[in-house]
Amino acid sequence: MTVKKRKPAEIRRHDIIEAAMEIIRHEGVARLTTRSLSRAVGIAQPTLFLHFGNKSHVLVALVDTIQERLQKEMAGLGLSQLTPLERLKAAIRAHLNFIQRQPGIPRLLFSEELQSGDPVFRDRMNELVQFFLNFIAGLISAAQAQGEIRPDIVPQQNACILIAAVQGLAFRWVLSDQRFELTEQADAVITTLIEGWAPRRGS
Repeated sequence: MTVKKRKPAEIRRHDIIEAAMEIIRHEGVARLTTRSLSRAVGIAQPTLFLHFGNKSHVLVALVDTIQERLQKEMAGLGLSQLTPLERLKAAIRAHLNFIQRQPGIPRLLFSEELQSGDPVFRDRMNELVQFFLNFIAGLISAAQAQGEIRPDIVPQQNACILIAAVQGLAFRWVLSDQRFELTEQADAVITTLIEGWAPRRGS
């Protein structure tokens, strides 16, 4: 008789988070339950509760994981070698590439649970959005300081517009059943918005 080895807690938590992302990717957040998740990981529900007390805790852990991966993605871009404007363009391309590799993210962003569900999950997701918003606004400010973006552009406001464009594109990608390459749309966002912020000739 073969005895199954128990996985270390961190590995088990990782397995649960990855399984949760796959369920959300293919079936949506509404189909993510402690029962479906324990079945996907191959553990009993009481074992799942040892790692995450309920679905809300799983969703918060998912957001934590997304932020960690996004920060790692941005850190690997070599942004320090680029001008502020090129950093901004690289960040948008990388963000769309990140979403394309993790299709569960748009479903999480536009889920009913986020709109009217658990406030702890909603607050944590808002923290993630605010983190990226501040990151983009900082790049816009740096580009302004270098004269690459007009001084009349309000960094925080236009960072919101830029992120809204990216999220809208991601939503259309989900609705189309991923029938187009999300990353190929990055240049359209950059041309429409970012290049429109360039200093006017003669100003």
